[in-house]
Amino acid sequence: MKRYTKVIKIIWIILLITISQTLIAGELFEFAYVFLTSRKVPENHAKLMAKALEEESKIVPKSVDPLYILAFGLTETNFMNIFGDQGKAVGYFQLHENAVFYVANFYEDIRQFKQQHRNHAELINYPDWQVRIAYRYIYLTLRYVFDWDLARAISAYNGRSDKYNIYTVKFFSYYANIINEYVSFLHSKSLSARK
Repeated sequence: MKRYTKVIKIIWIILLITISQTLIAGELFEFAYVFLTSRKVPENHAKLMAKALEEESKIVPKSVDPLYILAFGLTETNFMNIFGDQGKAVGYFQLHENAVFYVANFYEDIRQFKQQHRNHAELINYPDWQVRIAYRYIYLTLRYVFDWDLARAISAYNGRSDKYNIYTVKFFSYYANIINEYVSFLHSKSLSARK
């Protein structure tokens, strides 16, 4: 019975990942905005973040699901724009300065942002840039550091060296719930369109 349950869970996750890869322009913004405001993210931040998420989904290769970023926000801070790790980690995604520098090595716009905002703590005021940096950081580490091993990349995001741990479980649990919410969002939207 346990084996059957695991197989069902794996099939469900694969199905959810496949569905999430079919995000259509505009729907991602709308879903992300609703999702973020329901988590008590201030409306102005939610708009900026949803817009950045949609824009980044067109820049970052499709192999990195934009819904990963929402799962990271929940896993890291439950979408609170805070300082953590004795002030070294900033914002909704708990970005460390070395992560920002890493991304800036690959992207000119991030490099320019970092040059204009030398004090890492200023990032707290730019939720849209937090999304951009987190999204690209995940992509870069998946591609260049972890050879597309998502579990290792997730674990390392939290500073862990073990591949499977509570943080990874929490991330995938949130990710599955987010996909479920997204599917429900699409379903309600299609019902509204039919009326």
